Amino acid sequence: MLKVYKKQLIWATMACMITISSCKKALDFLPEDKLDSSKTFNTLADADAAVLGIYGQVATLGDRYVVLNELRADLIDVTTNANPYLQQISNHEAGIDNPYADPTAFYQIIFNCNDALKNFKIMASSGKLSNADFNQRYSDIAVLRAWLYLQLGMHFGDVPYVKTTIDNVTQIKELEHYPKTNFNNLIDSLIQDTKDLPYMEPYAYPTGSSLVFTTDGANTQRIFVNKPHVLGELYLWKGDYYQAAYWYKKILSAEDNNTDIEYLYNGNRIGPYNFTVNFARAQEGSSLVNSVTEGWRSMFALPNTNKVWNSEWNWSIPYSNSFAPGNPFIELFSKAGKYELRPSKKIMDEWNSQTNANGIPWDPRGKLSYEIAADGEPVITKFTDNSTDVLNLLNRGGRWNINRAAGAHLRFAEAANQDGQGRLAYALANRGLIRTFYYGAFTSAGTVAAGSFFELESQITHQGFGLDRQTYPKSSPYYFDARDNASLARGVWYRSIGVRGRATMPEWTFPGIVYTPGTVNGYGQMMMGFDVPKQDLEDKLIEESSYELAFEGERWSDLTRIARRRNDPAFLADKVYEKLLKANNPKAGAVRSKLMDPKNWYLPFKIN
Repeated sequence: MLKVYKKQLIWATMACMITISSCKKALDFLPEDKLDSSKTFNTLADADAAVLGIYGQVATLGDRYVVLNELRADLIDVTTNANPYLQQISNHEAGIDNPYADPTAFYQIIFNCNDALKNFKIMASSGKLSNADFNQRYSDIAVLRAWLYLQLGMHFGDVPYVKTTIDNVTQIKELEHYPKTNFNNLIDSLIQDTKDLPYMEPYAYPTGSSLVFTTDGANTQRIFVNKPHVLGELYLWKGDYYQAAYWYKKILSAEDNNTDIEYLYNGNRIGPYNFTVNFARAQEGSSLVNSVTEGWRSMFALPNTNKVWNSEWNWSIPYSNSFAPGNPFIELFSKAGKYELRPSKKIMDEWNSQTNANGIPWDPRGKLSYEIAADGEPVITKFTDNSTDVLNLLNRGGRWNINRAAGAHLRFAEAANQDGQGRLAYALANRGLIRTFYYGAFTSAGTVAAGSFFELESQITHQGFGLDRQTYPKSSPYYFDARDNASLARGVWYRSIGVRGRATMPEWTFPGIVYTPGTVNGYGQMMMGFDVPKQDLEDKLIEESSYELAFEGERWSDLTRIARRRNDPAFLADKVYEKLLKANNPKAGAVRSKLMDPKNWYLPFKIN
């Protein structure tokens, strides 16, 4: 296999911890131009070493993933320290010599995936892997490969889609001459090759698997690609919104059968107990809880063995102080590194133009995503809060956090809205399910006080209003049970408070949303009308994603996906233009003109 088992890769080191003998075999590989995997796939430990080695390679893509998905968009900008290659990416001028615009690293991992998939089949057919072990490992690596191809398609457009192995590493150069698959056909192929895989649970490996263990203070269960998230995004690109909602709902429902009530009621739910924005005094901005041990900011800092951390994150790859590649984000974002990237003035201005639910004149998530250094410059903290020691280039620990619950909520909401379920999309993005769906009585203080089973069951999502409602069937991805009565029924979604609710932000107002008093004494308010145009709600969802998920690697996908859906290049071009304009970048107008042609959204394809 291609360099899969380098000593420097932390997950190859973890494989050593599983079995010293198999690791020794893995490290004693042939010269790189002669590939022979026949002697490295004989036992379950060998298969595990292959999986962990591949993820070790994926860890090297962290900085590239963030640079391509954020710096090309509108939320991250360069500093005066940025190297010319980063400046090229920001200005959409990257050439074939730009290391961030090089697809080679993606294909090296893809060919390792192809080799592993081929050999997993051989092992299973010869009885060296049980059906369960094969299903889990094959499905994991197949979806990881799909994710890698999705990244290539988003940034390079038409790319070679290769599922075969190679005999010699020099063959990678030949990819330039392979026929290319256009992006739409690539999406179709990726869906076809992943949707029916044998093990598609939200977590790649169950507790008790030989691939789930804790070492060096980190647990491995969430280091593996979150398969439903990848399928959900593929279906969003495809425009099959029901299927997109179906796959994102699998993430949101991942803990539905957990016997631990903390996971059952908090895991992927966005509730009032984990990672809420807090103020010591509700109307005093200076009392914002800005801490790496509690509150909203701490989700980027707590260890992945922490139960609260696990209620939010679904895919996250740790870095080690002791092994390459180490945390690349220290160099990019920290004053202890080169400080080459910073939050754009555009997103800082937008956070500061909001007003939270208590009248504080800014969105707290801004101050919890970056800080102002002693020299007055803004520093993104989401990527370095998870390092527990003083930051420096010798301390390279930390994590690359990739997918989390809030992202799944907002992507589900995008799909639901496009599928005609705007009210449900609104609920998850704003103040939660009960606030949006409840029909019944309230106390004089405005607290829900269901007076009958009919009123209580209005807390299960439904279509229609009042006496004419129709509850979604349990098999529907749009079925959410938020009933809240400790004596009669308590649905797993009863704690839902929505993405904006958790951030103490007010719910959106639209002319088509109608509230009326509750059913008893005029107390409280219940929603009795919802008529919001899809595009208006979608605009707010994408805006909310920028406030909640800023810098995390979702932005380029969001902007290009919507621009393609609407056949409106200005949706992307205007936002990038505004970023550059606010930075006094003289190339702002030229970049906007360039991005008005979708052909210019893609990087030049050159294998190095």
